[in-house]
Amino acid sequence: METTTASVGCGVHGARLDLAAYARNFSDAHPPLTRPQALIEAERCYYCYEAPCATACPTGIDVPSFIHRIAQGNERGAARAILEANPLGGMCARVCPTEVLCEQACVRNVNEDKPVEIGALQRYAT
Repeated sequence: METTTASVGCGVHGARLDLAAYARNFSDAHPPLTRPQALIEAERCYYCYEAPCATACPTGIDVPSFIHRIAQGNERGAARAILEANPLGGMCARVCPTEVLCEQACVRNVNEDKPVEIGALQRYAT
């Protein structure tokens, strides 16, 4: 691993990772969905009127709305819907325990034991 160093003072030297090491160390833990995968997953949503997934979201994101926008190919609109409800929506998409919040409340989880992958769709949009 190649690094460059910079003196910070007091004998402490900071280092910078090379691009390959940076990409490896700071990439998403789960690979993001591709556009075709996101469209297929978004089409699985029932877009419920009083959606249990939206009720389960602690930040109040309108889950069916942003998923519907992804299904229509409007990724920017999906991101806007998420970020208007939660300015940290991009970060929350990666750290929120969706499997025990919105995805557990998903109607598909109750009926088919496989919820819509809401967290993955939120990561895709943001």
